[in-house]
Amino acid sequence: MSKTTLLYKDIAPGADTDAAVSAPSSQGFTDPTQLPFGTSEAPALTCELNQWGLDGTFILAEEIEPAFWSTEMSGADGSFASGQEPVITIVFDEQYSSVGISFRFDTPTGGFCSALNIKWYQQDVLREDADFTPDAVEYFCQKKVTSYDKLVITIKKTNLPYRYAKIDHIIFGLHRSFGMSELRSASAVNEMNLISTELPSSTLNWTLDSREDVDFMFQLKQPVEISNDDRLIGVYYVSSYSRKSRRIYPITCCDAIGVLGDIPFGGGVYTAASAKALVVELASPFEVEFDADVQDMQLTGIIKSGTRRSALQQVLFAWGECASTDGRASIRIFTPGVEPKVISANQTFLGTTVNTDAIVTQVQVVAHTYTASTNGTVTINGTKYEDTEEIFSVSNPDVTATDKQNIKKISDATLVSPAIAQAVAQRVYEYYSRRNTNKAKIVYNGEKLGDCLTIPNSWGSANTGNLAKMEIKLSNTVVYSSESKGV
Repeated sequence: MSKTTLLYKDIAPGADTDAAVSAPSSQGFTDPTQLPFGTSEAPALTCELNQWGLDGTFILAEEIEPAFWSTEMSGADGSFASGQEPVITIVFDEQYSSVGISFRFDTPTGGFCSALNIKWYQQDVLREDADFTPDAVEYFCQKKVTSYDKLVITIKKTNLPYRYAKIDHIIFGLHRSFGMSELRSASAVNEMNLISTELPSSTLNWTLDSREDVDFMFQLKQPVEISNDDRLIGVYYVSSYSRKSRRIYPITCCDAIGVLGDIPFGGGVYTAASAKALVVELASPFEVEFDADVQDMQLTGIIKSGTRRSALQQVLFAWGECASTDGRASIRIFTPGVEPKVISANQTFLGTTVNTDAIVTQVQVVAHTYTASTNGTVTINGTKYEDTEEIFSVSNPDVTATDKQNIKKISDATLVSPAIAQAVAQRVYEYYSRRNTNKAKIVYNGEKLGDCLTIPNSWGSANTGNLAKMEIKLSNTVVYSSESKGV
């Protein structure tokens, strides 16, 4: 039986990249700056008591790159001598709030720090001071603290004697996993535009009915991951929430593209600029993943002031590539697939439909040439530019006398220069030649936006098109209503 889980990262968003870690009591071959991000370790041969495994899995200590090992070993009772306790100090440029601090200690061997103290500061003011006694290799030190910009962590004891204090990962909050039994409702809408004339944001709406009596601290941009049988459906970020009762919280989330819509962009002027480089710049702070067949392109023109999302759309449209976030933690840049994946009749529900749009008689794309001029009508970063426009078109050769004129015109693509405008017009024409929108209800089996799907219809044949929208009803068996565009 399939299983769907929602992983809510109840963390301080941005604290990991903002954290400056210092640990004078760490061994020289360790890298404490990796503590906020985590490391993957292997069991290592050391001089610690009973820490010399002979099963072939242990490797030399110098062959690993741990985040934190203390310089001193604990004593016979696991305690560190007074004045020699390992101390880790983490300072932030901004202030953060979290429900506590999570630790992943020495996961390869199961060792952990069994006593520690955490102090939370706001500048020089001590906000909280608490002792904790971890009893497992992964442990959450629960303490709700708001507006702190400094942590001082003092390790007092290890669970076994004569051991180094070891920490793989420090999380400024807690990762909470919910099954469907704790979700009153959960649905996602993943969508994209196949020619990037717009850049839709995918969304997630869910209502938590928590088993735990916890005061959740839902913060803007906290990540939420949805998975089905270990297949990632999408990563979303908290945009708003409310509280209906002691344990019930309705939460609204958007994907990385939606978050970019909240980040201002001042505009820019570009000459033969790398499309890939522009995408990476505009997508920050999110990672970008380019499909292997995506070729770079040089773009000339301007991007008006707005948001990173609107600027990214301009680049993608002129470039002829698409973006989506489903099935990954990054923003994927790709060309829609052309090799059909056949959806079986057993995977679809009755009621498949096909809607056919009116024939497009012509496509027009306006190319722009920008020249600096004191009389210009476009201002970018204080400089005025004159915009010279030129129309490039593609006409439908199959138009008949009875067809109604239907012209699609794109006039505000400011990175479409005359050098690429005809190719852009041809690409847009080919998209509008795909007049059929196929709608079907499908049992999820790892499909992603942009996939080319062949879906059986209700009259004994099948329709092929690229998946552009998935309205997902989350349960242990995930079902989505699809929209795909085809000829």
